[in-house]
Amino acid sequence: MHKPIDTETIPSSELQQVRATYAKLCADYIAHRTDGEYRDYVQSVIANEASLDRHVRAFEIYAPYIKRGMKVLDWGCRHAPDSCMLRTLYRDIQIYGCDICEEGQFAEFHQYAGLSFASLDHEFLLPYQDNQFDVVIGSGVLEHVAREQKSLDELWRVLKNDGLLIITFLPNRLSVTENACRVMKKYTGHNRLYSLSDAKRVFLRSGFVLEECGYHQVFPTFAKGIKGGVALNALANIGMKLNRPFERIPIVNAVSANLFFILRRVHEM
Repeated sequence: MHKPIDTETIPSSELQQVRATYAKLCADYIAHRTDGEYRDYVQSVIANEASLDRHVRAFEIYAPYIKRGMKVLDWGCRHAPDSCMLRTLYRDIQIYGCDICEEGQFAEFHQYAGLSFASLDHEFLLPYQDNQFDVVIGSGVLEHVAREQKSLDELWRVLKNDGLLIITFLPNRLSVTENACRVMKKYTGHNRLYSLSDAKRVFLRSGFVLEECGYHQVFPTFAKGIKGGVALNALANIGMKLNRPFERIPIVNAVSANLFFILRRVHEM
């Protein structure tokens, strides 16, 4: 067994700074892009306070594990929300990012994060040497890859021994929102869903031991594909205030939209 890593809670004042900075980056991007494939996606991030908070909440969970001087890979970074939030708090870490999108597509975000970006052209191979990173962050990525095991093998390869793999926004098999979308036949998202126990076994087989895991995002944000105006936004913002306490209530938290995992790469069990 491995001794868990000591962490400290991120102060609320610093989380507010992260939230405000990320919101401004999204607003500036939208203001300067009148069209484009991802404009609506970025718009959905700040469609209401709840949608913005879901990103900040995920950051709040894993940020205590980030330390000064670390070398971090934002795997499947897209517009790099994690990198931007990390850069707001940690000025002296190295951040790399990779995705299938073209270089320059999210230049405003990548430049703010000081991110060294690589455009990917393979379904799982990464353009990095072995044992390069202290931390790899995958935010809403693993469920979309074509070859799950091959991708995890690559992440294990590029991480240093005892390096951390941070997985957030992993879709929960018992999620109310996931299953409601299927019932309403309006579902276009995740083909691969997970439970805590199943995901633990997948990660363990791949050479990762568990530091921490749990649920996040109990209540929906109503930010994508739903037109409800003021009433739904108000409902979403009530849910936002209840998310954190409800994420800690057994059975209730089991229907959350997402799972998170903090994992450590090992060379022996």
